[in-house]
Amino acid sequence: MNEVHLSGRVMKVWDFRGDRFARVSVPRDGDRPPKEDGDRFDYITVRFIGGRDRGLEIRVGDDIEVHGFLQSRDYAESLADFLKDARPQVEVRVEKADPEEVRAGRATTEVVAERWRIRRNG
Repeated sequence: MNEVHLSGRVMKVWDFRGDRFARVSVPRDGDRPPKEDGDRFDYITVRFIGGRDRGLEIRVGDDIEVHGFLQSRDYAESLADFLKDARPQVEVRVEKADPEEVRAGRATTEVVAERWRIRRNG
């Protein structure tokens, strides 16, 4: 069975190829152990298929409940994209290669939303 139900607060929103994505902070139940770093929140990516194209409004700070399923996805990240998001920002020179062409395989797991309820805060 592949069913997910979560509720939490929207921390980040972005779009990609017509879909809308939200990074959701989900508090752990009190009877579950904390993460190794002691944090009591998990940060889950939720994908709303066609959400951008349908004008779905999701804002940072919204509380959200989502029902859907888990999906894993493989993709390639270029060195240029990696460096753009690196912290701290660094400058790296690559000789004999184009940073856009140097790629690493990546995988992600996300919740694909089928039903949701959004409550605006503020």
